Amino acid sequence: MVAIRRGEPHDLPRLMEFDCFSGDRINEIVEGRMLVAEVGATVVGYLAWQHGGCIGKDYVNKLVVDGRYRRRGIAQALTQALSTTLSGRVYISAGAANTAALSLIHGTGWTPAGRIDGLLPRDEPELFFRRDL
Repeated sequence: MVAIRRGEPHDLPRLMEFDCFSGDRINEIVEGRMLVAEVGATVVGYLAWQHGGCIGKDYVNKLVVDGRYRRRGIAQALTQALSTTLSGRVYISAGAANTAALSLIHGTGWTPAGRIDGLLPRDEPELFFRRDL
């Protein structure tokens, strides 16, 4: 069973074992902008956001699940838990070639909101979606 809770400083070493983004996540944790997913007592994924990060609205800018725990509904549980933390319009995005992320986004109630060409490497379009919480 997956449990979702706010990220805590003691989660940082485990997050860094599977985090694919550069830097560390201490700012998101300290500022209360992270949810983590646990299976048993093991942190297996996280979701972080920026307040006002996309046209003045909250923006989910990181969603990562440990590769050993993918395809178990963990990312879906994290996105669904956003409504316990945020309210109003929220944005998320994914590269057009990221079929796993796009499948998740389409399957969890996000509405297409636009795209930006040339933002990602190799000019891959970045597709944006919104959801009202």
